[in-house]
Amino acid sequence: MSNFTDLDMLYDYEKDVAGAAMGYMTLATRAHHNILRDRYIRLANEATDAHSKVSKLISKMGGIA
Repeated sequence: MSNFTDLDMLYDYEKDVAGAAMGYMTLATRAHHNILRDRYIRLANEATDAHSKVSKLISKMGGIA
């Protein structure tokens, strides 16, 4: 059984929110309906904000973000 540190989990979360931001922005470019496009853009912005916060936490813990 592996032991993961908090930093390992933060790296994994950082990867996930970066992928989410890219995915939502890609979906926004493909959406033809304005309301749907706006929602995808909002989700992409939220994921970008989460990525920024987790990157700061990684740096605070001595990791490389």
